[in-house]
Amino acid sequence: MRLLAAICFTIASLCAASAQDDPPALSVPHTEGVVEEVAISFPPPPEESGGRPTGPAMWAQSIMRPGATLIQLRLSDISFEPDEFFEIELVDQNGTVVQKLTAETLADVDALWTNIGWGQSLGISVYGNRGGTLGFTIDAVSYDRRGPVLESIIGQDDRQHIHLYQGALLPVVDRVQGAVAKLSFIRTEGGRQFREVCTGFLIRDDTLVTNEHCVADQATCFTTKILFGYAYNSIGQTPGLEQYDCLAVAAVSDPLDIAVLKVAGRPGQRWGTLSLAAQDVLADQHLFVLQHPLGEAKQISEVGCSVFEPVSPGRQTASDFAHLCDTLGGSSGSPVFNVAGEVTGLHHWGKAFGGRYGNANRAVRIGLINAFLAEHITDEGEQAYEGQKPVDQ
Repeated sequence: MRLLAAICFTIASLCAASAQDDPPALSVPHTEGVVEEVAISFPPPPEESGGRPTGPAMWAQSIMRPGATLIQLRLSDISFEPDEFFEIELVDQNGTVVQKLTAETLADVDALWTNIGWGQSLGISVYGNRGGTLGFTIDAVSYDRRGPVLESIIGQDDRQHIHLYQGALLPVVDRVQGAVAKLSFIRTEGGRQFREVCTGFLIRDDTLVTNEHCVADQATCFTTKILFGYAYNSIGQTPGLEQYDCLAVAAVSDPLDIAVLKVAGRPGQRWGTLSLAAQDVLADQHLFVLQHPLGEAKQISEVGCSVFEPVSPGRQTASDFAHLCDTLGGSSGSPVFNVAGEVTGLHHWGKAFGGRYGNANRAVRIGLINAFLAEHITDEGEQAYEGQKPVDQ
């Protein structure tokens, strides 16, 4: 029902906004998983405590969802005295510490989604003053569960994981790929919550671009984890992976399907930022796309990736160009590059349901993106969202 509703909404809105006669493409994030309500409290009620744990931890729990490959928890009703000393540690199935929360990091925070752990279980332990005032509730757990895939492969599927790519553009790809990230977020719709994924890319140290149909409001932003370094090496590991929080939606445009997000921690200082092309694409121009299709580790589409039509209808007449690069659900928000490694478009639509664009994908034109950013993102606005904290949702 959710997918059908999205299709109906998209068709209705696009028919009003575009002069095209072809059936429109689908414009929704990829659903990666589910959210389940739970009720686990710290400190536990006396009848559930079972006595104090031995060792340094005053409390520990392991939350498991068999078959999952990633798992995340939501903490709510967080409270403690200002001078409280504690540490909440989250450890995934591989024994990796994915997050540490302290009185400093939780100051003025009522609720949050934790970092994502890899595997089918996530352990949470509390260390500190056994007679302290800390309290919180784990009220939800989210994990991956494969749903419908929006297929937008053009002919043969030529996508490759980054570590396998050995094409002529390898030096350029190596230079720019770090700034492309996976976005994992929780969306509420019709009283239900879903785990969804898109792609995004840094244009400044703390400024990321993605699609409006991915993250367009503060409530979704505060659930968003932005994963840099999520790319396999030759032995299937993701060394150096880092997670960052979305602080705020700095600017958004529905007609251009663009959202600009402020990111905590200035990740561009580590992962780099991307340059935007000054000119729109030309007919048959060679391109490449860096993306997280289906929320998977970073991949490239370069073989057969070129401009199909330099000016195409999108959410607005003539707002897009059509391209022949392989993508899937979850690739929304990916940068489309020219061979110099400049961003020349914002991918947002897969294949239409027939007609002229039944075998081509579409991206927002860089000329329109540049004009939007020049109007809405200024140097003075760089500090506008610093210090904001997530709020209860």
